[in-house]
Amino acid sequence: MRVTPAGRPLVLALYQDDPGARLEVRDGGPGLTEEDMAIAFERGALTDRYSGIRAVGSGLGLAIAHRLTTRLGGTITAHGPAPEGGACFTVRLPPCPDTIPPEAQTGAPDTPRTRR
Repeated sequence: MRVTPAGRPLVLALYQDDPGARLEVRDGGPGLTEEDMAIAFERGALTDRYSGIRAVGSGLGLAIAHRLTTRLGGTITAHGPAPEGGACFTVRLPPCPDTIPPEAQTGAPDTPRTRR
């Protein structure tokens, strides 16, 4: 929301994506280059690249989204351009916490828990 100019669209679209769910976040902002997409989920990378050139965030949001998504057993990708003209991010999540890979569950205090 920080980098999308006022009056430009911001779209959140949720789809059933067998066997899980797919969330698309699309905007009418400045978009991402191929180089941006390759580093978009690295902490502070886009902030470092665009500070002083265009509106930027803290550099933490996409890194946190990536970590959370992978901890839930999903994937997040950056691509574009979105139909709205800017960036597009796709989050794919499994249908249930039981599908979280064991390697994502080890050693961290914020490990997702399965409800029974």
